[in-house]
Order: sequence, then C-alpha cells, then structure tokens
Amino acid sequence: MNLKSGTFRMVYEETLFAFGKLLLLYITIPLFLLWLFIGYFFNLGEDVIAAISGPTYFFILLFAINGFKTIFPVAIGMGSTRINLLKTFYVVGLASVLVITFILNVFQWILLTLYERWNVAAHILHPATFLNREYTFLSYYLIDFMLGIFAFSFAFLFFTIYYRLGFKKSVIWLMVLVIIGTLLNYSGLIDFSIWEWLVTQDFHDMVIFSFVNTISLIALFITYPIMRNAPLTAKSKKD
Repeated sequence: MNLKSGTFRMVYEETLFAFGKLLLLYITIPLFLLWLFIGYFFNLGEDVIAAISGPTYFFILLFAINGFKTIFPVAIGMGSTRINLLKTFYVVGLASVLVITFILNVFQWILLTLYERWNVAAHILHPATFLNREYTFLSYYLIDFMLGIFAFSFAFLFFTIYYRLGFKKSVIWLMVLVIIGTLLNYSGLIDFSIWEWLVTQDFHDMVIFSFVNTISLIALFITYPIMRNAPLTAKSKKD
C-alpha cells in the first residue's frame, strides 16, 4: 500500500463510517427531526429540554478509543508505520471534531430558529446553558468544539495508557498518583486551592477556549511517545 495515502484513506473511511453514517444519518438527524415534530405538534413548556448533542460527545469518546483500536493492527499489517498512523489519526480526528461539532450546531441553530418562529418555549440541552451564556452560533460552536477536543484527547490518552500498561498496572499507578497528591495536599507542600481560584475568576471566553484547547492538545501529543513503539496487542488484565 502507499504509505501515506493508504493510511489516510483507512482512517478517513473509519471516521466517515463512525461520524457520517452512524452518528449523523442514524442518530443525530432522526433526533433533530423528532424534536422538530414534537415542537410543531405539541405544546412544549419552558421545562422541556430538546437534546440532540449527547450522542455526538459519546461518539467522539468512542472513536478516540475504539477507532484507533480497530485501525491499529490492520494498518500496521498492511505496511503502515506507527508514527505515520498516529500523525494521520491526530489530523483526521481533530478535523472530524471540527466538522461534526459544526454540523451539530447548524442543526441546533435550525431547531432554535424554528422554535422561536413557532413560539415554542422549550430549550436545547447544551453545555453553555450551565455557564449562563446567551445563545450565539459562534459561542455555542466554540464551546462544543472545545469540549469535543477535550473529550477526544483525554479519551485517547487514557486508552493508550491502558493499552501499554494493562488494567492492573493502570489501577496501581492511578492509586499511587492519588495517594501522592493527597499527601502533598494535606502536608502543605502543594496548595491545590489555586484550582478554586481559577474557577471563581471571570476569564474572557477566548482565554478559557485557548487554555482548554492547549491542555487538550498537550494530552493528545503525550500519546505519541506512548504509542510510537507499541506492540500490536494490548496488555492483558493479568499483565
């Protein structure tokens, strides 16, 4: 196989199947049409929340874990390299989150616009509502994109750690970190109250957007040294 084009096509087709066919055609569009139907024919009050974004986040998490797990042995067996596969997975994965969250927000914009025209009092379920953000297409899209990148990056990071260490070692190292963090906190060597301070600050939206995306990309690129020499099979639970 051609190293770059073959790997890209494999990852692209897996992405297109997961997001384009399963998520959009089978889940998001039917949910969108369902809420349009309910909003038009039924009298929905302010307590009703139309939810169409949940499956998108679930599929982002699922693709970060199961997508790479499915492609990895096949791509290597057909002549690709781990480094090339990782780079392709990063690019296609991030681009997919960018596109799928944009499409999601187009559906949400149409839903809100028609609800407003039909005098429907129902709201849509969106993370921005917990931040008391008034609806604008750009702000809602940036929040969805930010959380999508966060979910994709950390889900893939946790998967790679589990893949290399196995279940038992992953749990052991997790508990070691929890114990160390607890001891450092209560001994006064590290003050974790800075997180409380960060939460209470009223930062500009773009500052939050940039900070979360930076942390997410750092988490994503940490997977590169973890998986660049990874074996084709994951560690078993016993290992």
